[in-house]
Amino acid sequence: MLWREFQYDAEILAPLQATLSVIPQPEGYLIQGRLTGTVGTICHRCSEVAKVGLDHHFETFEAYEDTEALEGEENHLRATDTGWELNATALLWEEFLLAMPEKILCSDSCLGLCPQCGKNRNLEQCVCSNLDTQSPLARALQGVKIKNH
Repeated sequence: MLWREFQYDAEILAPLQATLSVIPQPEGYLIQGRLTGTVGTICHRCSEVAKVGLDHHFETFEAYEDTEALEGEENHLRATDTGWELNATALLWEEFLLAMPEKILCSDSCLGLCPQCGKNRNLEQCVCSNLDTQSPLARALQGVKIKNH
């Protein structure tokens, strides 16, 4: 599976499904598609499992190989003896990564881990959590006196 190959920590919770429409164009192919399903992955705040529902619509253009591509940009089309071949796996992997949220959370109200003791603040209160009520700047400036001249 691709996420093992790329060390992406995720589990399929509802089948991932993709539909593609490949439309020939004079300079290549226009590809329209949709990727749906649900995956479980690690919450960025508390390290518990977060369910991520996907319903990602996409549209991309794949130019023929002989067309100059931007440096570092992978072309998913290649010429074969019988015509052009689309690397749908690579294309769908890219679209899957684009569909995943930048910040993965188990819930919008996730409190995360306590930075002092490491306890999951969604499950239990810790004695250090009272320190977190002040902003880091307020804690740093605590006790600082300003003199007026």
